[in-house]
Order: sequence, then structure tokens, then C-alpha cells
Amino acid sequence: MAEMDMLAFFDAELDDLQFSGDMNINWDKQARAIELEFTLNVTKEQAIAVEDQNGELNESDEISYEDAILFFDESKMDGFEYADNYLAVIPFAGRKGLNAQVGRGFFNYLQDLLDEGEDQLAAFVNDESDEETFILNWDDTVFQATVAQADDQLAKKYYAYPKY
Repeated sequence: MAEMDMLAFFDAELDDLQFSGDMNINWDKQARAIELEFTLNVTKEQAIAVEDQNGELNESDEISYEDAILFFDESKMDGFEYADNYLAVIPFAGRKGLNAQVGRGFFNYLQDLLDEGEDQLAAFVNDESDEETFILNWDDTVFQATVAQADDQLAKKYYAYPKY
């Protein structure tokens, strides 16, 4: 059986994710980067207007929040330069790919993050939150701890960067 590459791993993990929003994978072959975009969707229970990041009022019943995570080839680019544009930036080891323990920890953390994010967004749009703005927060300490909790055997395995 052939080893699974990063895209196949992401596809398999996304299929197993318990998430009602949208997920997209964007692969930039030139930059050797993979973006994981996601959209949280919640329904407002009350008729309140929510202002989006462009200052536009959204009065529809459905509110969406979009964000993305960047996986980048650390031998090809410094993805941390783009950190302001992403919820998180995660390096991988060139053609060797993404360490399997990091991958497992990432999807374990992502599930918790999305679950909490949906709850927090629902509370925010239904005026059950004290927050002035809604933003999803990536906690790198919790992420690293989740990676460390993943099976140690995975630390020796990699999901290779995909061949074109």
C-alpha cells in the first residue's frame, strides 16, 4: 500500500471531522503551500444586525465567519511572514512533508477549535456574549500540547508533500 500524501491525509481527516460548516483545501504548487479554509455558519435567533469586518450590516438569519490555516514548506518560504493573514501557520519539512504526529494533533485540536468556535459565534450573534467583536483564537500552547498527546509512534512517520 502506498503511503498517504498530505492532500490524501487532509481529505481523509476532513471527511471524519464533525463540522457543519464548509471546508476547502487550496494547494499552491509554486509556493509549496496548502491552505485549509473553513467557514462557520450560525443562525440568528433574534432580529439583530451584525456588522461584518467591512462595516456592512448583515441582517440575514445566517451569519458566516471565514478563516484559514496555512501549511507551508519551511525550506521554500517563511510562512510566518503571512501569520497576520491566517488563524495559524504550520511549517512542514519540504518534500518529506508533514510529520504525522503534528497532523494527528492538528486535527484533534481543529475539532475542538471548530466546536468551540461554532458555540462562541452562536452566542455572539444571539447577543449572549460580552464581546464587542468575534474572532476565533488559535492557542498555540494548547495546539502543541495536543500534538504531544498524539501517538508517539506517529513522530517517526510523515505524510509526503504531494507530487503533481
